[in-house]
Amino acid sequence: MQPTIPGEEDDRKKMIEKAVEAVRAGDKHSYEIIIHQFERQMYTYCFYILKNHTETEDAVQEIFIRAYQNLHHYSSSISFSAWLYKLAYHHLINMKKKQGRWLRLVEHCKDEQSQMYISRQDSVIYELMAYLTTEERHILLLKAVEQYTFEEISGIMGLKTATVRKKYERLRKKLMERIGHKGERVHGTIAEANRTY
Repeated sequence: MQPTIPGEEDDRKKMIEKAVEAVRAGDKHSYEIIIHQFERQMYTYCFYILKNHTETEDAVQEIFIRAYQNLHHYSSSISFSAWLYKLAYHHLINMKKKQGRWLRLVEHCKDEQSQMYISRQDSVIYELMAYLTTEERHILLLKAVEQYTFEEISGIMGLKTATVRKKYERLRKKLMERIGHKGERVHGTIAEANRTY
């Protein structure tokens, strides 16, 4: 969850809960409110896992369809955001299983129409993310980007809280070692990227 102004997050939660109840009562148009609130962050989350714009767009669409179809399973005892991320997590895991056990080593980005400009700083981030396993990327994104607690992440991923905490510490260490091995090249790239802004 992104940091917000005090009170703003409560208003957002109330608005989402109200939209959920309206959809459950038959008002399909209220689902647009939910999509609008989560579409961007869901796209970012999926893209860092899938690393392909077309697959990400398809995944986000499928996640929102599944959320709509399963809205009757949602309970306000947890945040709607955490429920949606849990659904997204399981969908992405299933997608990865269908793609096979091995991640593609070479990504085909030859099609210039679908290629997005990536700054040097972003390319370093993508390179570091590619170094992590799918599970590690999920944990990093949920903790560092979405700022969920270890308890919330354990609920999303179906792991024990202590396990999530240990895995997070290991992946941080793994990234720091990778940065250390990259040495000046990584630091130089980041320094160059910072100078361009």
